[in-house]
Amino acid sequence: MPKLNGAEAIVEGLLAHGVDTVFGIPGIQLDPLFDALHARQGQIRTLHTRHEQGAAFMAMGYAQVSGRTGVFAAVPGPGLLNAMAAVSTAVAGGLPVLGLTGQIPSYQIGQGLGMAHELRDQLAAARGVVEWAERADHPHQVPALMEDAFRAMLSGRPGPAILEMAPDRLALSEEVAVRESPAAERAPSPDQELINQAAARLKNARCPAILIGGGTLSVTGPVKRLAEQLQAPVISTISARGVLPDDHPLSYTILAGQHIWERVDVALVIGTRFTAPALAWGRQDEVDVIRIDIDQEAVSRPVSAAVEIVTSADKGLLALLDTLEPGSVDRGAYLAFCAEADRSVQEQLATLGSLPELSSTLRSTLPADGVVVADVTQLGSFVRYAMPAYAPRTIMGPGFQATLGYALPAALGVKTAEPGRPVVAVCGDGGFMFTVQELATAVHHRIPVVAVVLDNASFGNVKTIQANSYGGRHIAVDLTNPDFVALGRSFGIDSCRVDSPDAFGEALTRALQADSPQLIVVPIGEVPSIWDMIKRPPSQGVPRH
Repeated sequence: MPKLNGAEAIVEGLLAHGVDTVFGIPGIQLDPLFDALHARQGQIRTLHTRHEQGAAFMAMGYAQVSGRTGVFAAVPGPGLLNAMAAVSTAVAGGLPVLGLTGQIPSYQIGQGLGMAHELRDQLAAARGVVEWAERADHPHQVPALMEDAFRAMLSGRPGPAILEMAPDRLALSEEVAVRESPAAERAPSPDQELINQAAARLKNARCPAILIGGGTLSVTGPVKRLAEQLQAPVISTISARGVLPDDHPLSYTILAGQHIWERVDVALVIGTRFTAPALAWGRQDEVDVIRIDIDQEAVSRPVSAAVEIVTSADKGLLALLDTLEPGSVDRGAYLAFCAEADRSVQEQLATLGSLPELSSTLRSTLPADGVVVADVTQLGSFVRYAMPAYAPRTIMGPGFQATLGYALPAALGVKTAEPGRPVVAVCGDGGFMFTVQELATAVHHRIPVVAVVLDNASFGNVKTIQANSYGGRHIAVDLTNPDFVALGRSFGIDSCRVDSPDAFGEALTRALQADSPQLIVVPIGEVPSIWDMIKRPPSQGVPRH
C-alpha cells in the first residue's frame, strides 16, 4: 500500500470518483490539501474564487449542468459557514456537491480554546443542512469515507455532502489502501404489480397528464415516447424545463399546466416533490395520482398517491412502456383544451411589461443548447417559468431556496463544466451585489460568461409585494447602486448599458461572440409580477386561529 498523507488520500479519492475540478479558497487549515492539489494539477483544475459562497455556487453550477459531482474547498468555521448558503441551495436543487473543509488541530477540537476558525460543533452545523457530514481522523479512513460521501450524494435523491479533516491529520502520513472508482449503485427495480396498476389507470384515463420534475433530466427519450403513446400533455416543472422540448405539441409549462389540471383525471408524477400541485392546485379528491420517485419518503409527500412506485425515472418509465399495450386513442377535444389553456397563458404573459420582449430577445439570440442561469429577479423568474426551452439543463435556477446571488457564480461553474456552450447569467441589481466579486474570478480564470444585470435600484420582488399587500408602505427596498458599467470595466470586463430590447439583442449578440467575460446592464422600471400567475403555497404562510 502507498504511504499518503490525509490530503493526498483525499485527492486520490477525488480522482477515483472522476473529479476534474475543485473550486475554493486556500487557508492555513487547508494548506496540505492545496499542496496535494498542486501535485495533481495535470488531472484536477483548482479554480480559486473571491468568496467561499462563490466557490460553492460554482460547484453547484458545475453539477447542475453536467450531472457530475461539483467540489469546493473552504477553510473551517467562517469559511464553511460562508459556503453553506450555496450548500443549502444545492440541497434544494438535489445536486451532488462535495464540500471539503478543515478543522482546528485535532487535539483541540471541542475544548473551546478560541482557536482561529473554531466552531462549537462544525459537524452539527453542517448536519443541520446536509444528510451526510463526517470527519476523517486518520488518512487510512479517507477512501472509505469518500466512497460513503459519493454514495450519499448520488444514491436516491442526489444532494450535497461535507467532509472535514483537521490540519495535523491532513499532514499525517500512513499507509492508505487506495481504491478504484466504485461501481455506481443501481436504483431499485419497480414493483411489477404497481407498474401494472399504474398502466391500467393510464389506459383507462380520459384526460391523463404527465407531470415531470428534476428527476427526469436524463430520460428525455422515454418521456417523449410515453407522452406520444398516451397522447398526454407533459407538464414540466421549472426544474425539468426542456426535457420535452417546448416546440413539441405535447409540451407545456407549469403555467399552462395549472389550467390543464382542471380537466386531468389521472396524473403520472415523476421525479418531482409535487408540492405546488398537491397543496395549491386543488382537485385532490378528483385526480388519480401515480407517483414515481427514487426517494422512499418523498414518494408519499406532501400527500399520498393512489400508486406509489419507488424507483428511478428511467426504470419506472421503461417498465410502463413495456407494460402498456399500444393502441390508438382520440384525445382531440382534450388536447384542444390544453392548447387553448396555453394560448390564454401566453396572452397573460404578454401583459407583463418589458419582460416578455426581453425574454424573447434572449431566446432568439441564444442557440438551443445555450444556458441561462437565472437569479431571483423579475426577468429571471419570467425566464424560468415562461421562456421556451429546447433541451434539458438549459434554464437553471436556485430551487426552492430562492437564494439571491446564485446566478453569477453558478454561471461560472456551468461554463467551466461546459466550455463549448454559451452561458448567460440573468441577475437583478440586488442579487448581483451579493456575489459581484466573482467578476474578478471570471477575469482571472478567463471564463467567458455574459452577465445581464436588470437595474431598477431596488429589491424589486419585495417592493412589489409591499405595494400589493401592504398598501405601498415601502421599507428597506430602495437601493443605491454603483455605476455598473464603470464597475465592470474596473475589473477589465467589456461592459455596456442598453435602453431597449433591440439594443439588448445587439449587445447580447456581440457579447456571445466574445471570448471573455461580458457585462450588459439593462435599466428596467416597475413591471407587473409573474407571481400573480403562479399557483403555489404562500411562502409567508396562512394565519391560523
